[in-house]
Amino acid sequence: MTVNEARFWNEMVSTLVLMATILPLAVILYRVRFHPLSHLPGPWFAAVGPFFLSIICYLGIEARVMRHYHEKYKTKTLRVSTNSVSISDPDAMHEIYVAQGGFVKDDRYANFTMGPVVSIFSAIDADYRNLRGQRLRNATQQQQIIGECIRDFMDQFRLLKEANDEVDILDLCARLSIDVVTGYLLGRRYDGLHEHDDLPISQRKHTKLSANPFVFSIVAFARFSLLPNWLFRCTYAASTWWASSPEVDRSFKRLGEYSDRLLKKTSTASQAEGIDSTDRSSSSSPMTYQGRLLAAGISPFEAKVQAQATIFAGADSTAIVLATILFHLVQNPSVNKRLHDEVESPEAQNMDTSQLPYLRAVVKEGLRLAMTNPTRLTRVVPPSGLQVCGQTIPPGTVVGCAAYVLHHDADVFDKPFEFQPERWLLPSTDEIVPSSIHDGDEVSHRLLPPKKGQQRELMEKHMIPFGVGLRDCLGKNLAMQEIHEAVRVVAASNILEGATTIQHQIKMKEWFNGEIIGHRLEIKWC
Repeated sequence: MTVNEARFWNEMVSTLVLMATILPLAVILYRVRFHPLSHLPGPWFAAVGPFFLSIICYLGIEARVMRHYHEKYKTKTLRVSTNSVSISDPDAMHEIYVAQGGFVKDDRYANFTMGPVVSIFSAIDADYRNLRGQRLRNATQQQQIIGECIRDFMDQFRLLKEANDEVDILDLCARLSIDVVTGYLLGRRYDGLHEHDDLPISQRKHTKLSANPFVFSIVAFARFSLLPNWLFRCTYAASTWWASSPEVDRSFKRLGEYSDRLLKKTSTASQAEGIDSTDRSSSSSPMTYQGRLLAAGISPFEAKVQAQATIFAGADSTAIVLATILFHLVQNPSVNKRLHDEVESPEAQNMDTSQLPYLRAVVKEGLRLAMTNPTRLTRVVPPSGLQVCGQTIPPGTVVGCAAYVLHHDADVFDKPFEFQPERWLLPSTDEIVPSSIHDGDEVSHRLLPPKKGQQRELMEKHMIPFGVGLRDCLGKNLAMQEIHEAVRVVAASNILEGATTIQHQIKMKEWFNGEIIGHRLEIKWC
């Protein structure tokens, strides 16, 4: 090689190194200072690329980190990635999630599809979801199934209390919820409350619901959900292989066998009754969810997958909320006592469960703290753009509100991390609180508004435990009925009296679906 050639190649290498240095810096500079979202506050390193958001999602700390930066920058519009914004203004939720059906979901939801079938919970196409979702809303079995499951739940609770010093209320609530969801919507209980009846009572404490590994594996893959779909598929496949175990395999097999029995029974009954698969109207007699899907022309294979998705979505979230409420009732004996007195009062005997004021307050506070979906429910800004608190968010931006951020807003909820049902008994801002003032021999009255942080309607606006708009939780009515009924029965029984919690607090992984760390919430009696 000649001297000139060597010089040429040295200069070429130097140029390439310089370009390799300058170009990434130029991209970073553009994204931080000149991008259409550069006017929004947020940590500069979040604007550089998707890495920051993907990392906190994987670690399960996304929601608390979002809240931290919302407070640090004192903003309702926080830039959390190159093209992504977290919004904590409840007034923006109507436009994002409700008006004209809300903004469309972003590509992230494609990662929640279970195999070849798009579930109603991951569907982006509104018509696809509505066809299947309406069958879920209308699918009902006899109302008494909820009461039957709660009676079995209390029987198991008493047996475990008598036989052991400790009871895992999370596992017990999971057994109740899966039986309610499957019995009410699918027509056949999974039998979580009785699947281990053959074991000695002393062993049941250490034997968990067989569906748990199935549920946990689905919850856990959400930590990869912010990855591009092609990368998500590769990562999820590798993660599934790495985390596979005989216990997980047995759980999937057990649920598959249960689903097969459902479809076989439903198909046989449909043929016997001559159900017309082209008839899309509601049946006059109670029908199961899978039965309505088959009657709507959905294939048996898809009906099976949708039924499994319903089991996961309905049972896990309700169990976490119910267990959270029971956990806080144990930690707050005065709340438990007041609740017991209300549900056992003569007036309560003729009242609908959901109309008891303090019970409603306890349940609402539990929903606020449980947050089964703590992170952002993301959508894509349409061509018309979005205005939030005077800030312009351009088309194509991924935006979303997070329950964790809204439910823990210290400007709205006084002591936001504390369990205080009484906050929901306070009057709203347009309700006037009279206060008597003695002035000599006369008594005058002045009108005082509620204290800051306790305005009832402002708190209500910040509550999104079931999502918002047309894509909110399809099973929220069933979940609310189960939670109210179960909490009422537990409070009336006084079974929690004298109990203490083993964990000091509930710690969660803040993935798309929240997961209680350790998969247990144990209480004991001294």
